Amino acid sequence: MNLFACEDNVFKWSQTDPESGEGIRPLSDWAAVFSIDLFKRRLEPDYLSKMADYRKEMGKTLIDRGMNGPWYFRTG
Repeated sequence: MNLFACEDNVFKWSQTDPESGEGIRPLSDWAAVFSIDLFKRRLEPDYLSKMADYRKEMGKTLIDRGMNGPWYFRTG
């Protein structure tokens, strides 16, 4: 993950993947995504048994943040 001062700087960076445009979001969006139980509870013994709930929370968080395009919901 790379942090930039503004979106314009991202596209000036020589290693920017042109297809990643949809994934360029404010830090607050990514902080919200990475603060859900899917990431916070990885060391708990029942983590795998609760994975379905964590994935639902992940989907809801992404959608709530407007991150609902195909770039976020890739398959495969």
